[in-house]
Amino acid sequence: MFESVRDAIETMRGFAGRLVPGAVAPADAVVLVELAAELERLAGAVRTLAAPRAAESGSWEHEGFRSAAHWLAARSGTSVAQATSTLEAARRLPDQPVVDSAVRAGRVSVPQVIELTSAIGVSPAHEQVLVEYAAREPLAILREQCRRVIASAAHEQHLDRYRRVHETRYVRHWTDTDGAFRLDARLTPDAGAQVWAVLERERAAVFTDARRDGRREPYDAYTADAFVRVVTGTGTATGTATVHVDIDHAALVRGHTVAGERCEIRGIGPVPVAVARRLADDSVLKVLVTDGVDVRAVAHAGRTIPAHLRSALERRDPKCVVPGCSVRERLEIHHVVPFALGGPTTLDNLARVCAHHHARITNDGAQLVRHAEGGWAWRGPP
Repeated sequence: MFESVRDAIETMRGFAGRLVPGAVAPADAVVLVELAAELERLAGAVRTLAAPRAAESGSWEHEGFRSAAHWLAARSGTSVAQATSTLEAARRLPDQPVVDSAVRAGRVSVPQVIELTSAIGVSPAHEQVLVEYAAREPLAILREQCRRVIASAAHEQHLDRYRRVHETRYVRHWTDTDGAFRLDARLTPDAGAQVWAVLERERAAVFTDARRDGRREPYDAYTADAFVRVVTGTGTATGTATVHVDIDHAALVRGHTVAGERCEIRGIGPVPVAVARRLADDSVLKVLVTDGVDVRAVAHAGRTIPAHLRSALERRDPKCVVPGCSVRERLEIHHVVPFALGGPTTLDNLARVCAHHHARITNDGAQLVRHAEGGWAWRGPP
């Protein structure tokens, strides 16, 4: 039984043992990585489909594991949390034929399946759209879209989930194998956004100090220094940290979102409208209410971006628009048709991109092209 699977494993084991990366042409390495990724997705599909039946066997208990999830985590080299989510996703698959088909074809990974089945379980009508979304967007962006679907499809459940997060909030610490002090926190989105806004503000001061001293380090390192400054009270940044909440006016009036509407903390994710209403009176937060201003009609004679247009652009492009890029911080505004060539300062001719891709466009001849039906295409430098 399963001899074909065992044969495939032996074939791949032999191939991996003989592989000499330096002997592979770069172009062939690209093909090899793509093939390996497809194999990985197919292996994940088999594991996911079989996991619930394995859990029913009870063998995990005889082997001394606390639960089927603990057994699956040990066998697959993942965390117990991810194994639990995998089991839950697998049990939803029979009711989600489009996702099930994509899984069996190796078109989606296990983390994608977890996100898809969770959102589609709440809103089955979005199944086809979300599976297509998974095929073209990074996991982080798919996760955000699934959160939006869940939030708009079941606002009562969304508020309940928010309350559960608040009830189970924590900050924990431990020491890792290197002796480093480690932290893990679970907070509601609004509390986390306020914490992160303060850290970002202090990180800017840390960055300035580092440049003055001639130091260049990763931004994560600057954030760690900012965290220590804020907690110990030794920070130097002044002013009020601002957290942006984007919400449609109709949702604000109604009290909850419906399909196509948004109520979310920029860069964090959806929150219940009730939370946004409470935050609207908080001087620390800024609520951007979209009330139907026709930003597409807004233009400007110069390069300066008008306030309405900038707000609409930030809302439309929360991340770098280049397909596959998920950078959200320090985005730059790009004129698709260059301003020097008569390109207008309108929403249709603007896009937010990360500094890397903006430099590739400006200095190396890469192009960002907008599809007629919406969306963007990237054409690398010649």
